[in-house]
Amino acid sequence: MARSTRTNFAKVKIWMPNMTSEVEGTIAGVALECFSACGDQATREATLKAMQARHEAMIARDQERAK
Repeated sequence: MARSTRTNFAKVKIWMPNMTSEVEGTIAGVALECFSACGDQATREATLKAMQARHEAMIARDQERAK
């Protein structure tokens, strides 16, 4: 496995029904591209809800650590 000096970097391959896509960049940028690849509205809504729950958990953890 090669070592990289990059930080905050991601590279993914997305398989969709009629094409594939290779995306690389910041973790936030790649997350947005992956979210955009979610096919239907129900999947996007469920994914967004899960991401919001994870965000709230991370905020709570950060606040707990700051005490």
